[in-house]
Amino acid sequence: MLFRGQSGDSLFTLSLQPHWITLGVDETFIVSWDRGGRLYSVYRHGHTFRRGLNGRILEKWQDADGWRRWDTLDQADAEALVDDGARLAARVRDAIGSPHWSWVGEPPGTTSGELDAALGRTIAFTGTASRRDAARFAEIYSPVGILPPDQYLSVVVQATEGCSFNTCTFCDLYGGHFRVKPAGEFEAHLRAVRDFLGVSLGLRGRSIFVGSANALAVPMARLAPMFEAIGRVFPDARGGTAAFLDGFTGVHKSAADFGALRDLGLQRVYIGLETGHDPLLSFVRKPATRAQVVDTVRAVKEGGVHVGIIVMIGLGGETFAQAHVTDTIAALNDMPLDGDDLLYFSDLVEQPGTPYPALASERAIGPLSAERRAEQRRTIREGLRTTSPPRVATYDVREFVY
Repeated sequence: MLFRGQSGDSLFTLSLQPHWITLGVDETFIVSWDRGGRLYSVYRHGHTFRRGLNGRILEKWQDADGWRRWDTLDQADAEALVDDGARLAARVRDAIGSPHWSWVGEPPGTTSGELDAALGRTIAFTGTASRRDAARFAEIYSPVGILPPDQYLSVVVQATEGCSFNTCTFCDLYGGHFRVKPAGEFEAHLRAVRDFLGVSLGLRGRSIFVGSANALAVPMARLAPMFEAIGRVFPDARGGTAAFLDGFTGVHKSAADFGALRDLGLQRVYIGLETGHDPLLSFVRKPATRAQVVDTVRAVKEGGVHVGIIVMIGLGGETFAQAHVTDTIAALNDMPLDGDDLLYFSDLVEQPGTPYPALASERAIGPLSAERRAEQRRTIREGLRTTSPPRVATYDVREFVY
């Protein structure tokens, strides 16, 4: 439901949807909250801000040269932005109740009480409330390292913590030791997540993402009961469940295993191929081979589960460029991919605290230019020979916030 109102010289837009509410003033300041009142996004003067459940706010904009830029607000600025959103909601509610307000078009009618209640929740979500909310999140979750872009609005549940191998030289997303939560602890975690989100589940409950880095590495005897617990606590997840899996652990599960997980709700498995060139996998210390990833994808697909394959563009620089492209195309063409699957191209982002920059420097491997990375993406995509190609999208780790 979309409504517009006028107060003085300002034009307000109010969008009341089943799972979120959006307010805008003069098309220069637009704020969205979920129906639980948690701030989700802000647009102001060409800058877009997105708040994660952990309280982090990511800012994105385009500079004068047309390049996309990112930054994370510090806590003071993040809380100030949340306060600005709450003040906008209060301003709208006060204006609606004043004699200076006039509706442009149809007024909300019977939904006015629902609108007033939604505005009340957004007004209550101040910077202080946001800080308390983030602290509660931290009591329930260990850090959420990364999600595939189509899973940003999923509900993350952490069956495991850390990464089962944690050797990739380009990754700093998962610290500490790999740990599988005991059954009782995991079910308590599920219920804590459900209770924490409350009404916010409407926006974020499109599917359940089972974390952390490689949760499907857990043996079936422990994994299947975890999926059963997810189904009990989140019976209304519209998009089923999804998870990451690595090729060298994936080969230990059969098509029948994946079929059993499908019957328990598993809809998609995301696999970081990164490259089909084994020497490059070895160079970046990714403990999998091209053949293992292909075999894992075949088993997942035979089990009736969709896949999301992640290819890293620019990995290995010019030194590995040709072999990276050639062998990655061959690997993808060996997989039984179809139109229900996803192929993500993720540009290498060299993190200063990871081993990759130093190892690349030792081999005199420099980063690929934007033009060469675009060429890699184009060549790999054009090399696909599947009759029903997967959907192709960009996976930019710098845009992630949960």
